Amino acid sequence: MFRITFLWVFTLVLIIANVYCFKKKKYLYLFIPCMLFLPDYYGLDFSESLPIISVSRIMFVIFYVYAIVNKKRDLHLREIDLKRIPKEYMFLAGYFLFRIVSNLYYVTTYGQAVKTLLGIVFEQLFLLLAIYLLKPTKSEIDKVIKAIVATAAVLFVVGIFESVSGFRIFESLITVSREILDLNVMRLGLVRATTTMNMPGFFGNMCVLVLPLIFYLYEETKCSLYLLVSALDVLATIHSGARSDMLFILVITVVYLLFVIKSSRRRLVFCRNMLIVTGVLLIYIIGVSAVSDDLRYYYVSNGKAVLNEFGFSFDLNEGAPEGSGGYGGNLNGSVSRTRQFTGMYYVATINPIFGLGSGAQIRGEVQYYWHFPTGKDAWVVSHTYDLGIVQIFCDEGLIGLVGICFLFIYLIIEARNNHFYLFLIFCYLLSTLNTANMIPFLMLYVMLISKKMICEANI
Repeated sequence: MFRITFLWVFTLVLIIANVYCFKKKKYLYLFIPCMLFLPDYYGLDFSESLPIISVSRIMFVIFYVYAIVNKKRDLHLREIDLKRIPKEYMFLAGYFLFRIVSNLYYVTTYGQAVKTLLGIVFEQLFLLLAIYLLKPTKSEIDKVIKAIVATAAVLFVVGIFESVSGFRIFESLITVSREILDLNVMRLGLVRATTTMNMPGFFGNMCVLVLPLIFYLYEETKCSLYLLVSALDVLATIHSGARSDMLFILVITVVYLLFVIKSSRRRLVFCRNMLIVTGVLLIYIIGVSAVSDDLRYYYVSNGKAVLNEFGFSFDLNEGAPEGSGGYGGNLNGSVSRTRQFTGMYYVATINPIFGLGSGAQIRGEVQYYWHFPTGKDAWVVSHTYDLGIVQIFCDEGLIGLVGICFLFIYLIIEARNNHFYLFLIFCYLLSTLNTANMIPFLMLYVMLISKKMICEANI
């Protein structure tokens, strides 16, 4: 009963928000967070051969109408002079061209290639064109970032609660009948948080990709609230159970301190703030560990799991409370990721130019070379991608890989004089070492970095 009530209340509130934000010319602030955080399983499902008509995709259509109605500039294709187009935009065009070509190769073979092709055109190309038409100002972009961070903060809290309680409130939004990717697993006696992100790795990556935006807002506002949000971000990352993301949080914090902040005074302030955040987290963890054996085991063993990545050999099941189930699967840590690079070699022996087609892992066509304790090494079928570069090469071959490289060349050219923009690119690339590509966040970063797309660009 609760799940049905939550579904209808959530839907009603979202409809009201859509109407209000459209009429008040604030739809950008609603759409971007929904693009990032609404799950694909929340929507309408007409046919296996078609993409799910998710609520977020419906909002894409509304957003494009909004962009046309409220555009600040026109797009005149007849007036475009190819000789005068900046070279960086040729790389951006190359991204779309190469990825479209790579998926067209399989369009008559696999339905997933059609779905991916539609996503590239409808959810990426049209999105950037709509942003270009709207020409948001720096003030509007700041409001978008605040909306993203505010929504993420809610998800941090829900994710922590979900992990500790085992109650996954956003499962109430499942409205489709087909099988969906929605991983529900235990680790160290607690549920790995997912919220609306389908998988714990994606939830952990979301925490990583939002953290730079939290840093930015604190620098802009000096509001202590964002210190609390950053603490929640770190704690939510721990409750995702993703060791790599726990490490990534530390890495990007250090990189931000050393390479983005240039002033000695600001560095001292940043260090002081990080000590405050660390102190708050330690007080919380020590406090709850004192009253709960389950939480003490969870936090201590997560710390051991991270240290094991640096060569330690802690027994992660030591001290496990009865019925906790211990660490669970994937004790190999980063080895399970690095082995996936062998999948690129496997695909290269079959079709290096176009790969195996979008969704190859779902069809069981991708294999990784695995070392077994028995000493019998073998190629093993895998149904997952945990590395962005492996995903793009196995699905789309060299054509798709060149396309994604063009996009990052474009971003680097656009960001070359702005350390924060370069930091965003670094953070996204780092996230691809843990999961498949998170395209909505990539498109968000493209939007933030593209100078000609935004008025008063430098954020």
